[in-house]
Amino acid sequence: MMKNMPFWGQLLIVAGLGAAVLFLGFRFLLAEDYRRITELKLGLADKNQKIRQQQDIVSKLPQLEAEIVRLRQKLSDLKEILPSEMETGELLKWIKNLGDQSNLELKDFTPEALRAIEFYKEYPIHMSIVGAYHDLGLFLDRISKYSRIINISNVSISNNPGGGEKTIRSEFTATTFIYNEQADRADAGGGA
Repeated sequence: MMKNMPFWGQLLIVAGLGAAVLFLGFRFLLAEDYRRITELKLGLADKNQKIRQQQDIVSKLPQLEAEIVRLRQKLSDLKEILPSEMETGELLKWIKNLGDQSNLELKDFTPEALRAIEFYKEYPIHMSIVGAYHDLGLFLDRISKYSRIINISNVSISNNPGGGEKTIRSEFTATTFIYNEQADRADAGGGA
């Protein structure tokens, strides 16, 4: 049958059979390899992107370490203002010295119970002093300049009969604050 066909017809049949063999070979033998190559190329691109991201992080490491040092110093400075431990003895000594410098007599220094509020605790101290009105103002001004935060509230001023130069008696609550590291860590851990 092929003998009776012209040469170009025979060539077309051979070319068609060759194309069919190539198609079937590609379809059944090579298609899986090409699919696997495509997957590997996509995986390689993904891994290269992750490598670039990691390299960016590594390149920023010195900046991040410097930032950590800066933040630790800032935390240390803030702990001066908001310490993590009660310092009742030091605070009493400081207030007593401040009262003496202001010509005031400390009559009562009664610490009250700590009150936990979020990441800090309030430490109220009821105080009673006697002295002159101007000296009380000087005393409160000096408290406002202390490195720690101390709030003065519930101030009452009354006459101090028989006190000589110490004409007034003042009672108030001095509230200082304590950093509550455990509550802050628990809050940071719960939010992460």
